[in-house]
Parts: sequence; C-alpha cells; structure tokens
Amino acid sequence: MLEPHRIAPDTVLIPRLVPAADGFGFVNTMVITGREPVLVDTGSALHRDQWLEDVFAVVEPADIRWIFISHDDADHVGNLTTVLDLCPRATLVTGRLRHPPLDPRRRIRHIRDGESWVAGGRTLRAVRPPLYDASATLGLYDDRTGVYWAADCFGAVVATPVVDASEVPADEHLEAVCRFATGLSPWRAWLDPVVFGGYVDQIAAMELTALATAHGPTITGRRIKLAFDALR
Repeated sequence: MLEPHRIAPDTVLIPRLVPAADGFGFVNTMVITGREPVLVDTGSALHRDQWLEDVFAVVEPADIRWIFISHDDADHVGNLTTVLDLCPRATLVTGRLRHPPLDPRRRIRHIRDGESWVAGGRTLRAVRPPLYDASATLGLYDDRTGVYWAADCFGAVVATPVVDASEVPADEHLEAVCRFATGLSPWRAWLDPVVFGGYVDQIAAMELTALATAHGPTITGRRIKLAFDALR
C-alpha cells in the first residue's frame, strides 16, 4: 500500500494499488488543497473505507469546495454520492455524465474542454487528454502548480509499487505506458495522425511539472517529455 503523498505544492495524490498479472495497477485520485480545496475524481467503491480515511486525512469534508469528475467510469465516480453527502459545501464540476446525481439540490457546474474556473485564487482548466476510454473525459490543469490530471492517459502497470515514474527504468516505464495506451482510444479516432500529433504537442507545450494519472505512477522531470514522445 502506498500512502497519500505530495506531488506539488498544495497537491496530494491519493494512491490505491491493485494487483495485476504482471505487477501492480493503480486507481489514483487527487486533492488540491489551498483556500478552496478540490477533490479530483472519487475512486472505486471497492476501496471506499480506506479511500475516505485517506482523503479526509488531507482535507476536512466541510472544507472541500469543489469535486472535479473527469468521467463517470466506476473507478472514477465510485464514491461520488458518498462524498456529496459528506461535503455539503462542494460543487460538482464535470462534463456531461451518463448518470448524473439525482438530487436536484446538489450543485453541478458543467464544463467543456478548454473552459476554466477559479478555485481559491488558482485557475483550473479542463483539458481533454489525448487518449481516454470514455468519450466525455476531461483532464484538469492547475496553472499555479503545473500539474495536469490526465485521467486514464499515461497509465502504466509496474512491477513494483513506486511513487514516481522515475523510480522505474525509463524503457520499462515507457513500454508500460504504451501497453496501457493500447486499451484507450485516440481523442478523435477518425483524425489524421498528424492532427493527433499536433494535439499532443499542444498539451506537451503547457508549463508542466507533473503528469498525474489515475492509473500509474506520477510522471515528473525529464520523464514528462519521454512520456509524450511515447504517446506520439
């Protein structure tokens, strides 16, 4: 088991390891602390008790002001209803969910690719990752820290539990990123590869300090460029 750990100022990753045939997979979520804390995705219901304990060790439920959902696969919305009940001041920010919360009293703010909102003085922008497995997927970029939440993109099954991808040999990690990516879809399957590459380039050109993914170790430093090269 990996403990919650800081990946940037005001940014804590909540990791959850899952056994895989050739090592360990991840079901991660993230908390952006600060004046208006943001919970990024809500993990799987299977891990609910431990997940709630980990999240609320980082931030008090009453302090959470925003809940960002990248997409509504079960391992990203598994604890959404519970968190909405426990966090009465929180507003849900997301794209179009297939199964939105039913309670009309709950505040929901819909956001589209490229749109942003301000949370406690920091600007958070929805940026769709190049690869995903649900068509409504949105990533999240924090302009204050340079952290990009890439949802399923950049996932990797690794042989041993690690916090940062740099703890895995580069060739081994990048091969795992490519292998995981084969289960995802291009952002627009019908587009020319040159156009796809251009979209990847736009994201790679952002001021990035960390690529945080729901399904792999965090990518930082020189490994960021190599990860984008692998995606291309």
